[in-house]
Amino acid sequence: MSKRLEQEVWSLNNCAGCGMCVAACSKQVLRWDGGNHPSLDRRTKTVGYSSGPLDSCSFCKRFCEEACPRLDRWAALEPKVILAARAHGPVKSGSPNDVIRSILAAGRSAGQLDGVVMLDLDPWNLKPKARVVSTVEEIVDSVGPQYLWAPVFEALNEAIFDRAMKNLAVVGTPCAAQAVRKIKASTNVNLQRYRDAIRVSLAVFCTGIYRPEMIEDVVVKRMGLSRDQVRRLEVPADREEMRVVLWDGSIHTVPRQLAESYTLSGCGSCDDYLGESADLAVGALGAPEGWSALIIRTRVDDVFARNAVQMKLLETGPDVDVIRLEAAAREKDRRERARAFQDLQVLMLDALADPVQRGEAIKQFVRLYRTPTGSGAPERARSSCTGC
Repeated sequence: MSKRLEQEVWSLNNCAGCGMCVAACSKQVLRWDGGNHPSLDRRTKTVGYSSGPLDSCSFCKRFCEEACPRLDRWAALEPKVILAARAHGPVKSGSPNDVIRSILAAGRSAGQLDGVVMLDLDPWNLKPKARVVSTVEEIVDSVGPQYLWAPVFEALNEAIFDRAMKNLAVVGTPCAAQAVRKIKASTNVNLQRYRDAIRVSLAVFCTGIYRPEMIEDVVVKRMGLSRDQVRRLEVPADREEMRVVLWDGSIHTVPRQLAESYTLSGCGSCDDYLGESADLAVGALGAPEGWSALIIRTRVDDVFARNAVQMKLLETGPDVDVIRLEAAAREKDRRERARAFQDLQVLMLDALADPVQRGEAIKQFVRLYRTPTGSGAPERARSSCTGC
């Protein structure tokens, strides 16, 4: 296992929970055990009457590093088109999940896709799961992402290696789209199968995803609802509450503060709300009532969206409030500064053992903490290393 992954991601609670490192691990020694990040499977080797720990990672090419989106900073892909959209078919709906389903169903019908890797919700026990779907019927019947966490790439190897799919869509959170972008940017020949198979990435707007324990603790125990009463979960654009929609049409609400206490720890360091690394991103923010905002960032997804419109499965409509989207995008500056402080923590720890790193740690400290001086005032001479 990469020491960078352990020191810069796991130990700082930066893990996105996407599962791409587990999927890419050639030794299959990374696995999920219910924690905030994957764990390393400790193995032993026995020779004769003696046995000892087996280091499976010493001669590995560190595919986990190549796959982890949290080891890099990501500049936003510039939007090519921003528009309002809603599903147009037997049932008209502006829900982000319904818009995504329409685009995927049209892509599968036209032969643009042969499968989709996505997060879905088991309707019987409300447990989120990674799933591979390959038919229009499976796409339409899926519940879609419900703001509950599961490692979406847990199903990636099934799609690529077991089912030999060559034109895949990946649907998930913005961090999952970052993982796809990183795989696509890699030049490692051993990851070529992934690069060739993933055709398009779709992301839902996201400011955090919740651990599945919230269903048992809040919905079942606190609200007194049974799992089979729940049809879906919704989070409105203002994210002031989570809505629990029942099959009888009634709606129960979970206060934002309560829901956010179940947020995955790695979400705190995420700086992407609007799927800025995805080919296409969908969300309620900035869209008129009954519509979703659709952000197309690459030519590939422009083709998918136009195909859905031509097949009359997607309808485009009024203008989107771009100012609200820009305001949400600016929020990432606060997260980026938080990540800079985390990077400083790592650098300062390294500096304790490596004198070469001390100078860089001091520069980083000064850059983050120094108060800018006015343009007309001379800068005060520093009598210490940081000037504080």
